[in-house]
Amino acid sequence: MEKLIRLYYLPELDTLDLWLDDPEGEALSEPLNENVVAKLNEKNDIIGVEVISLSRLTEGDIGSMPTEIREVLVSALKKMAAKAL
Repeated sequence: MEKLIRLYYLPELDTLDLWLDDPEGEALSEPLNENVVAKLNEKNDIIGVEVISLSRLTEGDIGSMPTEIREVLVSALKKMAAKAL
């Protein structure tokens, strides 16, 4: 069974939110670095990430993410880029 992944981009803020679970489950957030914030549920599982400035996303930002989130984000960004071209 595939997971439903939600991806929200707000161009006016250059902010990207990626959710692996229901956003309503967010209990707290924790910065992974200056540009990426992890969204956690009550069990402290990462259920999403927020990229504060997508246009400034670096390899270091991506490297600071947990593997599952990193893979989903990279895949989603590739799909977005393909559609834009």
